[in-house]
Amino acid sequence: MRKPLVLHVAEFRNPGGGGFVAGLTRLAQRHHDFETALLCPDDGYSWIQRLKEAGVRVHVAQRQIEVTAAVARLRPAIVHAHFVSWSLPATIGATAVRAHIAWHLHSGIRPGSATKSLTRRLKYAAARRLVDRFYCVSPDIATYLQRFGIPTAQIVELPNGVDLDRFRPPSLAERVAARRRFGLAPRERAILFFGRDAFVKGADRLERALSSSPSRTRVIAVASSPDTLRILAGSSLIDVGSLSDVREVLWAADAIAFPSRSEGVAYSLLEARACGLPAVASALPGIVRALSADSGTQIIDAEDSVAFANALDRAFERGCVPLSPESAAALSLDVWADALAAWYATALAA
Repeated sequence: MRKPLVLHVAEFRNPGGGGFVAGLTRLAQRHHDFETALLCPDDGYSWIQRLKEAGVRVHVAQRQIEVTAAVARLRPAIVHAHFVSWSLPATIGATAVRAHIAWHLHSGIRPGSATKSLTRRLKYAAARRLVDRFYCVSPDIATYLQRFGIPTAQIVELPNGVDLDRFRPPSLAERVAARRRFGLAPRERAILFFGRDAFVKGADRLERALSSSPSRTRVIAVASSPDTLRILAGSSLIDVGSLSDVREVLWAADAIAFPSRSEGVAYSLLEARACGLPAVASALPGIVRALSADSGTQIIDAEDSVAFANALDRAFERGCVPLSPESAAALSLDVWADALAAWYATALAA
């Protein structure tokens, strides 16, 4: 007898795959009562093959217009739409085949124009009648949904999870090799910054903090936009571009800076902390909830450049700070996968 199909739908274009791909892999590895599949673009990234090898069926759509037809053709029992861009076409296809539907919001929502606000209001007015569950990685996203009339009973807060077997503090030899790869001298200070969007990620806030500090600090910029690289050009920059595996760069750095303006709880921050990298982060709701009790994370008003710079200095002085057993348990990818699987089982039994 064929297993029920749980189809994840995402316009996911991260060359490295990151935590999202790790999560689908863990679902497929831990839970065998249903079949895990992903509908996504095929941009030639290696993580598509990794998913297939882990037992995840991969189906391809390149544009929104193809998504509805693909969902209807595959006839899944559950459609789990991630991020935002493909959620509506996935929902239309799911409704046509009477599938259960979940929307998963992974990132903070930026304010939009009046036109965009109206579009969102219409979208969520339809969604609250069709979607069974809205998964939110942080409490501010849950509040955002409530403002658009999504009932609290349909909203589930589910923090992102981390593969704690892979993301761990490095050995001395691993750290030395990683620093050598990125051209760092033994005593050079290096902070890590993920800068895909200069405004959202707070590149200007980081630049002001670095300018207010007398200490020379190198910035390892990952997956950064041209605007981010321009803003940080005077900061002894190491531009590593997009990486297929970020673990080695996490092992090379001394701290991670996260002065974001709008964010859920990014995988990069959680993975950095799992590697023992001390973090200095904005006081955003998802970060406060996930990491306020974590001794290796300093939560700072990132608009205060002096306070942020001082927090970076403290992070450099402390060095590696492993997650506590309690924090590690709360951030485990297994917890994330098991929470989703529990709902799938309930929905499939209904």
